[in-house]
Amino acid sequence: MKRKIVSVILAGSMLIGMASCTKTQPTESETSEETTSEETTETTEDEHPLMGFNMIENGDFSSSDHAWHTYFEGGDGLMAVNSNGELQFDCKIVGNKEHSNQLYYDGFSIYQGCKYELQFDCSSTVERDFAVRIQINGSDYHAYVEEVVHATPEMQHFDVVFTMEETSDPAPRLCFNVGRFETNEKFKEHTMLFDNLDLQCIDDTGYVEGGAVGGAIVQSINLNQIGFLPDAEKIAVLNGDAISTKATVVDAASGSVVYEGDVEPASFNDATGRDEARFDFSSFTTPGTYKIVSGEFESFEFKIAEDVYDEAFDATLRMFYLQRCGVELTADLAGDHAHPECHTGAATIYGTEETIDVSGGWHDAGDYGRYVVSGAKGAADLMLAYSLYPDAFDDELGIPESGNGIPDVLDEVKFELNWLFKMQAPDGGVYHKVTCANFPGFVMPEAETEELIVTPVSTTATGDFAAVMAMASYIYADIDPDFATACYDAAVKAAEYLDAHPDFEGAVNPDGIVTGEYPDTNDKDERCWAYAELFKASGDSKYDDAFCALIDGGVPCASDFGWQGVGAYAGYAYLSAEKAKGKFYDAVLTSFMSGVPGVEAAAAGDAYNSSLVEYPWGSNMTIANNGMYLILYDVVKNTDEGDAVAREQLNYLLGTNGTSYCFLTGFGTQSPESPHHRPTEATGIVVPGMVAGGPNQNLEDPYASTVLEGTAPALCYADNDQAYSLNEVTIYWNSPVVFLFAYVVSD
Repeated sequence: MKRKIVSVILAGSMLIGMASCTKTQPTESETSEETTSEETTETTEDEHPLMGFNMIENGDFSSSDHAWHTYFEGGDGLMAVNSNGELQFDCKIVGNKEHSNQLYYDGFSIYQGCKYELQFDCSSTVERDFAVRIQINGSDYHAYVEEVVHATPEMQHFDVVFTMEETSDPAPRLCFNVGRFETNEKFKEHTMLFDNLDLQCIDDTGYVEGGAVGGAIVQSINLNQIGFLPDAEKIAVLNGDAISTKATVVDAASGSVVYEGDVEPASFNDATGRDEARFDFSSFTTPGTYKIVSGEFESFEFKIAEDVYDEAFDATLRMFYLQRCGVELTADLAGDHAHPECHTGAATIYGTEETIDVSGGWHDAGDYGRYVVSGAKGAADLMLAYSLYPDAFDDELGIPESGNGIPDVLDEVKFELNWLFKMQAPDGGVYHKVTCANFPGFVMPEAETEELIVTPVSTTATGDFAAVMAMASYIYADIDPDFATACYDAAVKAAEYLDAHPDFEGAVNPDGIVTGEYPDTNDKDERCWAYAELFKASGDSKYDDAFCALIDGGVPCASDFGWQGVGAYAGYAYLSAEKAKGKFYDAVLTSFMSGVPGVEAAAAGDAYNSSLVEYPWGSNMTIANNGMYLILYDVVKNTDEGDAVAREQLNYLLGTNGTSYCFLTGFGTQSPESPHHRPTEATGIVVPGMVAGGPNQNLEDPYASTVLEGTAPALCYADNDQAYSLNEVTIYWNSPVVFLFAYVVSD
């Protein structure tokens, strides 16, 4: 087919002509200078590692396997490699935005000061404009280069040359925005073809050194960067050349050595891929500000004080107030993060024309969705913390309800529970979530004005709802009896729905909705939790019978305190119920305790006392959950066997880890400054007191997979808003940390 050459010249760039309309992967002779002889072929030191290769894998679509994806925001279509070896997009709905339909490719890097050339062929069965972009893959999604070009039924060759003027980006996105443009107001369904995609660095002489991965200070001595209570165990972990036989505690102001002690023998840590050694200075208890020194290496500063955690504890709990939805956050309380009321419009129940009021509750995470299953976990953790350690909480947190005579933690939970009431359908079932159809840009919450959609009832959401409402009925009984009664009645109604719907009703994103799915494969643990909490709240034997009927033949009550697996909540609720002495009590107790040896063994085998052997998405939640689990185990057993390991999980989160980060924003010497969190990105000011997701060895976003490939599991962390699988925040990552703080400060 004859191909028309279309050249796009950007300001400050030069056009590179093409002799052929198709480029293939260059041979070795094209990418290096060679000295050829019969004996050797060597590459000179002048080889350019950034140049001479196509960064688009399978750019000619010679294989049907490809790494292209689609994003829809009001548009629709199908993408696949056709029989002619072309990427074919069948546009069904154009949408109302340029990016309503987007074809995109991740997994490459571009570097400051380098010049690039992007080439591709394209045709469209209707004449139309579309945008070619290489953009930041997060934050405001701004383009490093963008050009609107015109496609016709004739296959054309496009050539874009540009110089990367901004800081190097290890994980940008190449995309074609094929939604609605001003010149394309009336579209019928049509087909676009793409072929021979080639993106290369053509001149790296202007390369700016060191801009690709910025910022982190990697320490050779790591410890809790906030500090320690005077009588607490105090551990610092040394690695690399900092490992020695002795280490000292040094007064930060005077530089004087105030304590010297032995460093334990070093051992290799598989999780970090290096030798590490522990320095125990627990016997040093004098309040003050200090550093750990070993040879020429020193740690970040830390404090020893009775009130060392007070500010961090308050901030971790205040995060929930700053995540409130549907109300104004006033400047006197929210400061830089104040905003008008948001998401107050009626929401449409998916698949119907019915609308309901579901205003209120907490924004779940870095986006503005509200999800029942994750919100239930968050509320449960806060209520558990209050029920066990009420003296840790006061009425002076600085939220609108402060000073009303009720502990602010319960006011905050009540705000979420009042939203949960609205999510219950008339038949007792509970809608799974409310979001817009798509995630918003990095804007403040009041700027997300798309239609709110309530997704169908799920039995997982219904079970979790019943559980937390039953829990609230006894937590609030003496504080707000009328509210407690309303919670109990709602829990009973939800349980009746579960009784009437014994089959699993899971949650799957309906067509057109791409926000968080929070899926599950079974609801047995949610049902168990619901019946256990109702039994604990009422003592009614029918809930004991319902619980025991579910666990007969298998007891899902082990160490899982997540949003998907809630069996340990069920186990704790049942074991702590006054009348729980039925025939399955011992089986539930055995199941509940069964995870403890594994958690303790993992911590004992790690220099940082991390209770993980693998680091998944949200590893910091699992760390915190494991600490909470050991504490609740102690409550059930009336021991303090898990006390030390539980405390070390909090120390890990606050800096005693291999990344050299305190994972609580705004605290410690080095904490996340670019979390995947829209209010933070929109204001440019980090919301304090948020727990970042933490290391994720599975590298489940383009930034992580590009920057951290080959990194040891426990070090797979980057402080970047694009790295959502590492650096997002959520209410249910904060909630178990609130529990840990409450435990530690109450001791």
